[in-house]
Amino acid sequence: MSGLPAQSEMRNEYADFDHNDGSLDAAEFRQRHGTMRERCPVAHSDQHGGFDVVTRYDDVRSVLTAPAVFSSADGVFIPPSGFPRVAAMEFDDPEHARWRKLMGPPLTVRAVREFEPTIVEVADELIDAFSDRGSADLIHEYAEPLPAIVVGRIVGLGTDEALAGQARASRLYAAIGTPEFDVQMAEFTAFIEDQLQDRRKRPREDFLTQIASGSVEGEPIDADGAASLMIAYIVGGHHSTGSGIAALLRDVLSDRDIRLAVQTDPKSMTRAVDESLRLNTPLQYFARTVNDDAEVGDVQVAAGGRVLVDLAAANRDPRVFECPERFQLDRKRNPHVAFGAGAHVCLGQHLARAEMRVAATRLLERLPDLRQIGDAPEDVVAGKLLTTSVLSVEFTPVG
Repeated sequence: MSGLPAQSEMRNEYADFDHNDGSLDAAEFRQRHGTMRERCPVAHSDQHGGFDVVTRYDDVRSVLTAPAVFSSADGVFIPPSGFPRVAAMEFDDPEHARWRKLMGPPLTVRAVREFEPTIVEVADELIDAFSDRGSADLIHEYAEPLPAIVVGRIVGLGTDEALAGQARASRLYAAIGTPEFDVQMAEFTAFIEDQLQDRRKRPREDFLTQIASGSVEGEPIDADGAASLMIAYIVGGHHSTGSGIAALLRDVLSDRDIRLAVQTDPKSMTRAVDESLRLNTPLQYFARTVNDDAEVGDVQVAAGGRVLVDLAAANRDPRVFECPERFQLDRKRNPHVAFGAGAHVCLGQHLARAEMRVAATRLLERLPDLRQIGDAPEDVVAGKLLTTSVLSVEFTPVG
């Protein structure tokens, strides 16, 4: 019993903790969450109405894999993002299963495998745009536009339309929690409605036309459902994957041994993708609402409370990952939770992995003497998304 007062005091220590604090740089952000994991793995904050923060791997998985106890239906962000409820991640069953059924067909392992030539095509088009110049910023010219264009192809947007959607989605995400959010949300919604109106006038064989018709996979879709689906695809399918591509490129270009391994062994590139996702988890955390009194770690959490699971801290938990702060390409076990876990595990995980792998592979194949110039600073956007803001490179121009 002697340990209880200390645990209580440590939980109180984090009463002012605000995970959306934008004053910290990426290194400070990581350090803060790592310290919390080691000192107080289930901490309590009084901010935003009060919530508990879960940081250790086993505890994070226990929350994510018990959706009946830890619900997603009240939203997965603290405070609420302002988005309409996002399919499928902000629904519980049976609605959650319905949304996954609607969204799932283009995102299965088989569908992604068949779609991979398109990802290669998009990567090559982007590389073509700067390959004769001898220099590039791989963030703005490659890592960011690639997933936006790929997701655009999946739903039926051309390159220019997809990049326009990406620009709006970026402004919208950055505006979360600011007075600009409503303006950016209205702009994004108008963009989606323009695309749907176009499909109603000129139907095509694409996913947008299905949504515009009011029915997807035989299920009715209203205006709110259409907005929810498009936010899931365009916002969800772009930001985290772009950040993942950027982090992987930074990891590969900054370490000679890693680079040599991934250039000579496709299996090494596959392992590098997952190790980079573990070490540089793009989306840091998600919230749940406690449906029934439960225990997380050694702490009782009451029904009606809110819990924030810290995926990034869990992915560096030394209880699960040996030398967790190091990029280890030969890591034999890598059960990271960068895509979450359980019933709500990210639907787009197979597409994201393929985009990361293809993006890095094609870049190294096309520009074999590619070298990083200067630093590659990281930012935390909207208190949630870990990004690389610039990645400057030089190479021998290819005509």
